[in-house]
Amino acid sequence: MDFTDDPSFADELWERMLKSDALYKEVSYYHDHNDFLCELSVKNMTVVDILIWQIDRFKAAIDEGKFGLKYNSSEMVLKAFYTMYDVLADPEGYFEHFRSETGTDYEGKTSCFTKPSKS
Repeated sequence: MDFTDDPSFADELWERMLKSDALYKEVSYYHDHNDFLCELSVKNMTVVDILIWQIDRFKAAIDEGKFGLKYNSSEMVLKAFYTMYDVLADPEGYFEHFRSETGTDYEGKTSCFTKPSKS
């Protein structure tokens, strides 16, 4: 199932935007302009950087035969905004993933398109 079809994902994203004025501003700007504002950053990382990282993971999903996101760019963007909230809460945990996961394929590399568990 696509996250965008999952009401709990939409509810959680909305809650995240309500908790972070900066995230809300970023999503609103994207909605209005179909472009990224990129004012919100963590150690110079913006939602665009997260989107690029997720695209790399998307390519791993294609290799695994998971094609759900292939034609749903909106979902990929929403997931990047969703993840930005997590990066704000735990930057070092995410930066370790960003640093260690490269664009190359390697054994054991899998897609990360499962809904993050709530901590």
